Amino acid sequence: DGKSRKLIEMVNMQKVIDRNRDMFSQNNNPAPNSRTSWNIGSNSLWVSSMTTNSNWLAVCGGSECSNNSITSRASMGTTSSGFLSLWHLPTRTCTSGCITRENLNSVVYNQSLDCFVTGGNEGMISFWEPTNMVRSSRSWSTPPATYSISVDSNMMVVGGAGGKLDLFVDRIRVSELQCQS
Repeated sequence: DGKSRKLIEMVNMQKVIDRNRDMFSQNNNPAPNSRTSWNIGSNSLWVSSMTTNSNWLAVCGGSECSNNSITSRASMGTTSSGFLSLWHLPTRTCTSGCITRENLNSVVYNQSLDCFVTGGNEGMISFWEPTNMVRSSRSWSTPPATYSISVDSNMMVVGGAGGKLDLFVDRIRVSELQCQS
């Protein structure tokens, strides 16, 4: 509570994801080799970004996993995956979420598109429905890994590894900017 400067509640994301395993698996938007769940106690889970949309909070991050700690649809050569979750702030309840095959580094709310936008270690930008965190579309990004997304009215700028920035209008990449040193 910002006014009283008191902690209201401490949230353990690992426990929330494991406790709501079915919800996170059902909303996973299955893709080849996508992750479906984590085993408790075997991950190093981290939160990378969060954003609010009125009474809602979107939280994203990733997980570095130990040997065979992830249950997957098919074997992948990687030992990391990510997550995206939607929280109702007044009740402090996780209402929706999904496990992603890539770590997610950034999440923002794009008001003009009425969606959450994520970027991670996959070279793609994902657009998510704001009420249930189902992925509605994806777009390629020049940076191989996205670290930051900025939204301003009708435009969105995406930055990450490789010293390049992408400019998006709506859900389409319209130009690429090279950062000079």
